[in-house]
Amino acid sequence: MKAKISRRKFLEISALATAGVTLGLSNPRDGQAESPNDIINVGIIGVGDRGEWEAYILKDIPGMRVIACCDILPDHLANGLKQADTGAKGYQDYRNLLENKDIDAVVIATPLHLHYQMAMDALQADKHIYCEKTMTYNIEQAHQLTEAVTRFDRVFQVGYQTRNNPLIGEIRKMIRSGACGQITHIRCNYHRNGDWRREVPDPQLERLINWRMYWEYSGGLMAELCSHHIDIANWFLESHPEKVTGFGGIDYWKDGRETFDNVCTIYEYPEGIKAIFTSITTNAHYGISLQYMGTRGTIEINNEEGQQALYFAEQKFVEEEPVPEKEGSAYAVTSATYQAWKRGEGVPIKVENQPQNDRETTGLALLHFGNCIRNNKIPVSNAKTARDAAVAVHLGNRAMRNGTIEYFDNKNANQHFPHRSIE
Repeated sequence: MKAKISRRKFLEISALATAGVTLGLSNPRDGQAESPNDIINVGIIGVGDRGEWEAYILKDIPGMRVIACCDILPDHLANGLKQADTGAKGYQDYRNLLENKDIDAVVIATPLHLHYQMAMDALQADKHIYCEKTMTYNIEQAHQLTEAVTRFDRVFQVGYQTRNNPLIGEIRKMIRSGACGQITHIRCNYHRNGDWRREVPDPQLERLINWRMYWEYSGGLMAELCSHHIDIANWFLESHPEKVTGFGGIDYWKDGRETFDNVCTIYEYPEGIKAIFTSITTNAHYGISLQYMGTRGTIEINNEEGQQALYFAEQKFVEEEPVPEKEGSAYAVTSATYQAWKRGEGVPIKVENQPQNDRETTGLALLHFGNCIRNNKIPVSNAKTARDAAVAVHLGNRAMRNGTIEYFDNKNANQHFPHRSIE
C-alpha cells in the first residue's frame, strides 16, 4: 500500500491522532427503545462462556430481545436462560429452536466445527445470523457458506467485534490516509500465561468442554485468537495475504492437547508487506497488542478492545522542517505533540465514546447487527470478509502442521482461494 504524501498532508493526517474525532456511533446504553414492531427476537445457539456473555449484553441493547437459548449441556442452558429475557424458551436441539417462527435472528456461539451446518440450517430457516469467529472449520466450508449467504436475503455478521470499535475505525482511516506512510511491517501479539483450559466436572466431558484443544473441533490459537488480528490486517490493508509460513508446537503444556500451545506465523501481503501473528500461553508480557509500521510512522494498539493507541512519528520526518505555528489550522500539530515526537514518544490516539471493555465493544457489534437487520444493510464484518480471514487462518495452521509455505491464488481471490504449497 504505497502512500506518497506531501509534508503538509502528512502533518494534517498526523493531527488526527490528537483530534478526538467523533464517528457518530452510538453506545448501546444510550439508545431509545424501539416500537414493538421493530423488536428483533433473538435465539442463542450455544450458551457457554461466550454465548452466555452475549445474552447478557443483548439485554441492554434497545430493540433486541433474547427469547430462546440452546445448549446440549444442562448447566450451560440454565445459565443462558438466566441472562435471557423473561419467558425465554430453552432447547437442547438447535433445529427445534430454528423452527420457532417468533425468532428473527440467531447468534451461533458453539464450537467451531459446528458453525457451518448450523449457519446453513439457519439460512434455510430464514433467520438472520450473527456467527462467532472463525466463520468455518475449513476452507471449503468458508467458500460454500459465503456463496449461500449471497442467495438468501438475510443479514450475516461474523463476531469480529473489533471492527465496530470507533478507535480502530479511526486508526484505519489514518493508515488509509497515509499517516504512517507506506506500511511495510505488521506485528501482532495475542499472549497469555495459562493453560487455556476450562474446568471439567466429568472426565467424559473433556473434549466437549475443552474443544479448543482438539483439531477435530477447533483451529486452536490461530482460529480463536490470532483470527481477530488477521481480520483487522485485512481490513486496514483492504487486501488478503499472498502466502504464509510459520511454526507452532506443544512445547510447554504436555497435558494431552492436540492444538498448539504456541504459534508464530508470517504472512506476506501485496507489495511485500510482512505481517507476524503470534500467540503464546506461557508469557503475558506483551498481552494483546498490534503494531503497524510504515515509512513515516508507527501506530501501536494495546489490549483486546483497543483501549490504548499511540502514534509514533519517524524522527527523520519530524525534523525535516518546522511544524506550522498557526494553531487551529487543518494541519496544525501542537507544540506538545511535536516535542513528544522529537523525544521519540508516542502520542495518544483518541475518539469520543471510546469503548472501555469487551462488553461495550461487543455491544456495539450486536447493535450494528440489529441496525443492519432493520435497514437491510451488509455488516462491516460479513461473510466475504470473514471468509478471507478464515482462509488465512486455516492456511496458517496448514503451513505450521505440514512445514510448508502456503500460497493464495490472487487471480481467483474474489471467488475462491485456491492454494498450493511447497515443501
